[in-house]
Amino acid sequence: MALLELRDVSAAYGAIQILYGVSLHVDPGEVVSVIGPNGAGKSTAFKVIMGFINHLGGEIVFDGKSLVGQRPNRVLGLGLGYVPQGRVVFARMTVRENLEMGAYLERDKARIQQAMDYVFSLFPRLGERPRQLAGTMSGGEQQMLAMGRALMMRPRMMMLDEPSLGLSPRFVDEVFDKIGALAGTGLTVMLVEQNAARALEISDRAYVLELGRNRFEGTGRALLANPEVRQMYLGGQGAAAG
Repeated sequence: MALLELRDVSAAYGAIQILYGVSLHVDPGEVVSVIGPNGAGKSTAFKVIMGFINHLGGEIVFDGKSLVGQRPNRVLGLGLGYVPQGRVVFARMTVRENLEMGAYLERDKARIQQAMDYVFSLFPRLGERPRQLAGTMSGGEQQMLAMGRALMMRPRMMMLDEPSLGLSPRFVDEVFDKIGALAGTGLTVMLVEQNAARALEISDRAYVLELGRNRFEGTGRALLANPEVRQMYLGGQGAAAG
């Protein structure tokens, strides 16, 4: 059974409809990417799952429970982590304080410390500088912090919205390496990503959205090899498909 499933979901920002009957599913332990051109509705799909924007119709089910009408904190409490686009961190707070904010629903101090130790094991650079202000870190380090903060509740699934956006090539490589490492622990991952080729390379399956609707779906390898997907969304580059 799918861990997350969207069935014919429509959504809007205020009066402006963005999604028109989008359907997708993510099975336990999978890495699933959502790609497509700007304005396709990729980030909107994440936001309607989390309860940030208007849900107009369709079903959203996580771990057998409907998310329709749920507040974001309730969604987080069900085990669905979310890393928004743009390396959103609390700039004037330390690394440790940012991570503690990620565990604000947890009251057991021992469990919070265990979660922090887990994050530091995944991101050693954060463990080396727990007292550093987040605003003084590089963009790549802030992205690691945002990912670490989402892991503080030990979610069953994590959604990453454009994790490589604006990063240097070195940090892009590191972010994708970390996503692979997280998947290796059994964490289910769904990501929206502008770097479509890299996303497809690490994905079990993927969806292509266009103008708020499903356009293609398949395995990451199959979509990398699809001539139309290559031409429209990968800049005609097909080397990665081999």
